Amino acid sequence: MRAPGSYLKATNCHLLKKPWYRILLVFLPISLLAATDPVQTAKVFEFQTSSAPTITISNLSGQVTVRSWDKDSVRAACTPSSPHVEVDAEPMPASGRADRVQFLTHILDPSVTGEAAKADYMLSVPVGASLEIRNRQGHVQVEGLTGETWVQSVGGSITVVDPSGHLDVHSIGGDVEIDRPAGHVEASSINGSLKFVDPTSTKIRGTTTSGRIIYEGDFAPGGEYVLSAYSGDLDILCPASASFEIHAQSVKGRLDNGVDVIRNQHDATPRGATSLFGTHNTGKARLDLRSYSGTIRLRTMR
Repeated sequence: MRAPGSYLKATNCHLLKKPWYRILLVFLPISLLAATDPVQTAKVFEFQTSSAPTITISNLSGQVTVRSWDKDSVRAACTPSSPHVEVDAEPMPASGRADRVQFLTHILDPSVTGEAAKADYMLSVPVGASLEIRNRQGHVQVEGLTGETWVQSVGGSITVVDPSGHLDVHSIGGDVEIDRPAGHVEASSINGSLKFVDPTSTKIRGTTTSGRIIYEGDFAPGGEYVLSAYSGDLDILCPASASFEIHAQSVKGRLDNGVDVIRNQHDATPRGATSLFGTHNTGKARLDLRSYSGTIRLRTMR
């Protein structure tokens, strides 16, 4: 009776005599290594800055997170997904405290796409910093800044938390969420939805084509809120104590009102459109809601 494993040993010895098998053993590990990019480590940048520097980020794809801290400096950890991606940073001026810091992602091999072309950014910046971010794909999150914030994306989502400066955010295909804004807000998306949570801003303008708009919160006295969607719905949820004048209109859609409104007798809405024009409580803010074919819903918080 043949000993256990003797057949396997005999087979391996037989294969080792074959030239093609010895070549395969040599080149197979090399091919496996070539097919897998090595793990990339974060590249860390640290710059002393003014208390209100301008930070610009230009990235093709990846996650970008920016948080405020109480230091007059910028710390950035940038992680490329492959050796084909490189991240550069340039402070201006080059010596002393910088008033501007620019981060730029380079794709070293133009044929590289997808996951291999990504770079993730994690930044801590002064609370008074202003931001300019271009990130074509991937989520962008900004937290706690008092300076101006401008974000542009093609397919990525955008979340901004506790901004008190002017906010200007745009995504073509991604959703946008803005929590507790205190400054003026301009937000838009073509296919994505917009969400505003607990704002204290006196001016908000939001526009989407096919996405939905959600507004949850009160309206500041003297504030102006203009929200429009072409085919998407608008959902407004506010406290019963909210005070506003409203002009809501949907050309082909519906209007679902659950708020007590004293209607204006001089409503000049075009014939055939569904509209609501009037005042809730004392009308201290102005609310303008428009949709072509979507439904406009108004509700009070319970």
